Amino acid sequence: MILTAWESPWLCYGLLRLTGDSHGTACGSFFPYSAFMLMRGQRTDLRIYRDVVREDHVPDESSTRLPPQAVAGDDMAAQFAVGLQLGNVWHTWHHDPDVEGVVTRLWLTTTDATSWAAVDWDGTSDERYTVWEYGPRRLWSEVTAAYRWWDAAGWPGPERFGMTISPDGAHTAWLDTPDRFVPKTG
Repeated sequence: MILTAWESPWLCYGLLRLTGDSHGTACGSFFPYSAFMLMRGQRTDLRIYRDVVREDHVPDESSTRLPPQAVAGDDMAAQFAVGLQLGNVWHTWHHDPDVEGVVTRLWLTTTDATSWAAVDWDGTSDERYTVWEYGPRRLWSEVTAAYRWWDAAGWPGPERFGMTISPDGAHTAWLDTPDRFVPKTG
């Protein structure tokens, strides 16, 4: 039996209890309501303006009706499910950025800093948010797909998810049973 803290770049949340078999495969479930502070060397050390966004980046502009708070707000079950699907995507909030007409901005980036997205809220409309995306991955599109999958699955909490780890180190997340795979977006 293996009991380990679980974290993704999106969210550090919970425990994973695995049971290994004689073939080197380990399978088990997540347990929420537990959190651990990562050691400094384990933390994602990205700075939006130091490491990610460059002056020569020209992002694509679009809009969304999905509130950024739905995917990166107070709902830990939503954050857990989204983070499990996204893999190497990290996020941070920027409140009161020095941008005219923007009250809050949600930043998303891949941990290798090759793709990023920003979702802006103007402080007045809760029906339309401006999206900026740059790089080979369309991160807000991936986040939206992950959230919609979670919503269609009935808003499952972390305790309904599990993971199988094969001898080669491949991780496969699942919902309720090991044969009901969680889709990967990236």
